[in-house]
Amino acid sequence: MAEARQLREYVPAEVPESAAPATIEDGDLTGGATDHTVWSCAGNLTAVRSVRARVRDFLARMGHSETVLDDAELAVSELATNALLHSRSGQSGGVMTLFIRSDGTRLRVAVADQGERAGEGGHSREDGDDFGRGKLIVDSCATRSGEYWSEATHVAWFEIEDPRPGLSLADTAL
Repeated sequence: MAEARQLREYVPAEVPESAAPATIEDGDLTGGATDHTVWSCAGNLTAVRSVRARVRDFLARMGHSETVLDDAELAVSELATNALLHSRSGQSGGVMTLFIRSDGTRLRVAVADQGERAGEGGHSREDGDDFGRGKLIVDSCATRSGEYWSEATHVAWFEIEDPRPGLSLADTAL
């Protein structure tokens, strides 16, 4: 549990200004609500199911549309799976942190992991394996997305604009 406390202290809920890519607007989410959850994962991919459910439940309570719920659930599934497969968070004693923030019309979800696994290099499409498509999935679901690193942590995040929260697809066709 000491690692969970350490990770919480290391990982800000918002992107630090020094690491913020130009695609993030200067204005932070104001008002609204935040959910911050730490999972002890121990390499267990079943945590991804809990992450998806947590995001969907929180955003539904905030009144977001079904389309946004579906997109957020798919995008966070990719981020959480990558955190467990490619970082120390998926190893014995690993911890993954989920941050969710919503002001009702815009949401931000971030998954923080414990950085690259010791002794492993990164994967690329040239490896011949089935890697590298998660970012495309996240980008197709999100308005904005990105990632940043601190000393011992990697954070992947996305934002989705929901200008008409609480409306179903049938409501928007009117």
